[in-house]
Amino acid sequence: MNIKRYRDWKPTPNDSSGLGLDDQQDWLVAPVIRTRDSEALEESNFRVALAGLGGESETVEVHRFGHWGPGWYEIIMTAPQHRLALEQLVIRLTEYPVLDEEDLSALELERHDEGQCDQHCSFSHADDIE
Repeated sequence: MNIKRYRDWKPTPNDSSGLGLDDQQDWLVAPVIRTRDSEALEESNFRVALAGLGGESETVEVHRFGHWGPGWYEIIMTAPQHRLALEQLVIRLTEYPVLDEEDLSALELERHDEGQCDQHCSFSHADDIE
């Protein structure tokens, strides 16, 4: 997993790189993405990464795009001065795929309680059967 400039990044090999956002072609794309179909792990990593970058600001932005595959996707883009923070995210994700176990567990529980468990829900459904 390497950090790419937006001009070189594309969501799939079948897509064009650097579409739109002409003023941000040199911005960096964070190593997380979320889509309409994101499961708890992707959603948790996305929100933890965004918080770790200080949230949205003049140098950190979330961009949403329509897409022929998942319907839509969102990426986090940062100004080049955030390269070190993005490199640290890459290292963390390479060593272990979960950025924050507590956040992931809280999100899984929330989805479970709302009846929106994904296929990897770690909570028992035995309590749901009466």
